[in-house]
Amino acid sequence: MNTDLLFKESAYYIDSGADINDIFRLINYGVQQMGLGIIFFNKEKKCVYANRHAFSMFHSEENLEILSDIFHRWISSLGIDVAAATWCRMFKNHDRERLYRVRHRNVIDSENKLVGYMYTIQNLSEIVDNGTGEQYRLTHDELTGLYNREGFNESARNILTDTDKNYIILYSNIKDFKLFNQLFGLDRGNDILINIGDLLLQHVKEDDVYARINGDHFALMMPKDRFDEKQFKKLVRAVTNKVTSKTYSLHFQVGVYDIKDPRMDISLMCDRAYMACKSIKKDGVCEIAWYSDEMLVNALLEKEVLSSFDFAIINRQFGIYLQPQVYEDGTVFGAEALARWMHPENGLLEPGVFISVLEKADQIYKLDRYIWELAAQQLSAWKDTGLKDISISVNVSPKDLYYLDIKREFTDLVNRYDINPGLFNIEITETAVTSDVNKCVKLILELQKAGFKVEIDDFGSGYSSLNMLKDINADVLKIDMGFLRKTENPRRAQVILNYTIDMAHELGMDVVTEGVETEEQLDFLKGMGCRMFQGYYFDRPMPVNCFEDKYGQNK
Repeated sequence: MNTDLLFKESAYYIDSGADINDIFRLINYGVQQMGLGIIFFNKEKKCVYANRHAFSMFHSEENLEILSDIFHRWISSLGIDVAAATWCRMFKNHDRERLYRVRHRNVIDSENKLVGYMYTIQNLSEIVDNGTGEQYRLTHDELTGLYNREGFNESARNILTDTDKNYIILYSNIKDFKLFNQLFGLDRGNDILINIGDLLLQHVKEDDVYARINGDHFALMMPKDRFDEKQFKKLVRAVTNKVTSKTYSLHFQVGVYDIKDPRMDISLMCDRAYMACKSIKKDGVCEIAWYSDEMLVNALLEKEVLSSFDFAIINRQFGIYLQPQVYEDGTVFGAEALARWMHPENGLLEPGVFISVLEKADQIYKLDRYIWELAAQQLSAWKDTGLKDISISVNVSPKDLYYLDIKREFTDLVNRYDINPGLFNIEITETAVTSDVNKCVKLILELQKAGFKVEIDDFGSGYSSLNMLKDINADVLKIDMGFLRKTENPRRAQVILNYTIDMAHELGMDVVTEGVETEEQLDFLKGMGCRMFQGYYFDRPMPVNCFEDKYGQNK
């Protein structure tokens, strides 16, 4: 044996003057007394050590090869990744089941090179076999071994009843975790959940309560004075680093509720922490938000919107406002249809009140389809009037692309209302396009062949705008003046805007600039070659009858 290596790797733990055989006897004796099964494999995955407790737990002769075979056949039968950090499963032998919690560790040397693997196995069977066995199953999560929702609520209540400390509840969510499962499979997804559970087990204190509430949602209750955001984010990165790849990276969203009234129902506390979690918009590795009462007000509003939405659609409470689109001399050539909710109790509701709520709830496609039909009806009504040449643009939300057959929806409307598709313009946001460029390229070509004009809305809002243009052959680019207002480098933004307008024209696309509010902005844009505009400088969105009164007589 290379004892020099042993002393080098363990310089802080072993007395170099001690007899090496005495050292190994002491280590072995200590390992035998731990009450845990311990198994070591070398980096070639050959079993090189196991204590007597491990042999006993797996009913194996004291033969490392036999033990290794039993251990790996058990893991294989469970469908568990052998490298998973922690799992809790039943081991059946001689018609008897035992509940084992297994922890896996990679053993590395001082140069961070892998030298082997270590497994520690804890027997939880006494919990299952005695009178508390059924209670354990009711209060613990099978996958991670943590508390489930019921166990968390009960344990948290017990602590808050007997303490004067100020506690907080952290509620975590992994953004788009369903997508991770689809990309990499449920086994990899479960491995991540197990890693999170193991992270909690390693770093929590005695007076903390932690649980897997459901799916990828975890909760942790801990004293407020021990919560360090920087340290917490560091621990989360330890989990994300294990799965970050070129195709996917994990994004944790963590809501924090500061417990003011310890008598409040624990589930309500979790709900408020989750509200904070859902309020997060950023896509960092770990984003943290604290609950505020304003979030509760917004949540109640969301609930009201969703509970009355279907009824509002059936009873035709939604309508359209039209915002004119004009040439530089003020001559109108089109209008954008914008949704408004004529609520019988709350009056006229602006889109900001309900659009984002419907998007999050995956209900926006219902509203969009309704607005499209109102626009088609309006074009049909204008056919024999002075507004017969005015186009109407309608919005296609990103999620519409997944819930609806866009081409069929619009061609059906054209046929049903006998309207010119060239006046029924379809706005697709840049975000929607970049989410699936290939799908949108095909869709845009199909719509253009059917006679529709396709507009790319919010151009410049993303980071792949120019790359998108090489694939997308739209009819119109819509650029918001916010492109200039939101930057700290207006001169650089002006240069980019100028080249974007020129480039669009070179590619055969018209450019409509939205958000024009002042004469100075209009002159500035005209100097860049822009000839089509939309914004408050010309007119705000207005009811259809007001649009007809104002612009019908100008034709």
